[in-house]
Amino acid sequence: MVTQAITAPKRGIHSIREMSTNDIERILDLARDFKAGKAINKLSNKTVALFFSENSTRTKLSFQLAATKLGAQVLDLNQDTSSISKGESLADTVMTLQAMGADCVVVRHNQSGITQYLQKYVTVPIINAGDGWAEHPSQCLLDLMTIREYKRFNGLRVLIAGDILHSRVARSNKIALEKLGAKVEFTGPKILMPPNTQKALWPESLTRTDVLILLRLQKERQTQGLIASLDDYHLMYGLTEKNLELLPEESLILHPGPVNRGVELAESVLEDHRCKVQEQVTNGVYVRMALIALALEGRGIVEISA
Repeated sequence: MVTQAITAPKRGIHSIREMSTNDIERILDLARDFKAGKAINKLSNKTVALFFSENSTRTKLSFQLAATKLGAQVLDLNQDTSSISKGESLADTVMTLQAMGADCVVVRHNQSGITQYLQKYVTVPIINAGDGWAEHPSQCLLDLMTIREYKRFNGLRVLIAGDILHSRVARSNKIALEKLGAKVEFTGPKILMPPNTQKALWPESLTRTDVLILLRLQKERQTQGLIASLDDYHLMYGLTEKNLELLPEESLILHPGPVNRGVELAESVLEDHRCKVQEQVTNGVYVRMALIALALEGRGIVEISA
């Protein structure tokens, strides 16, 4: 197949950076309405295709469940069993999915900017489910939804802690939260911080934190010698029971998952009333319902009841 870019109008949800505050609020409002049972699904004649080239549990399953809850059929394409293993380009694969009748394609890939690139070749909307180190829009939005159920964004003090350098979650969250009026700080081992990034003191900064977002320490980095050991990381930068005492009682603790117990946080932290990890997972389904619905907007798909 000869891959050729098209010039037709593009759709899709690719980046938090591209979204206005109104866009973000609209997605969160629709996700809230889905959660409250106020939105009516009308995707019974639609097909959502999933293409994940990286391992995923929460993101992939919640997109699948979101599409199913909306009444859509789901095509789940695995890179290892697709024609990509025979040399087919990803652009050709996405064009094939469109030709088969997919109405929306959800893509996770290790290449930054991949969904914007693929959108050049198809008219159906593509949703970014995580691209390289760049962004993770749906994770960011489910974090925002969880925060908004407890807090106001304007003036909110948010601390993102951990492997900032390799985290697309940190990038998306900082962009979105600052657009909404929050103040965002980073902290973590110096070697895992982006160059020229101001670093908040740990654990002292916990005392002034309204929302703490802990990032997964990517254990594959351990083989590169970037940190001494997982135990050392936990003692120096983990949310230990002792450090937890510094966090205000009305604060929130978030984590995008999967959680490395005894590394980013002590196991007992997961039982603390401030920890909202499971609520994040629940909200992820409704946020992804909203993203699919809005990506397909204009086709008479979603109605909101009074």
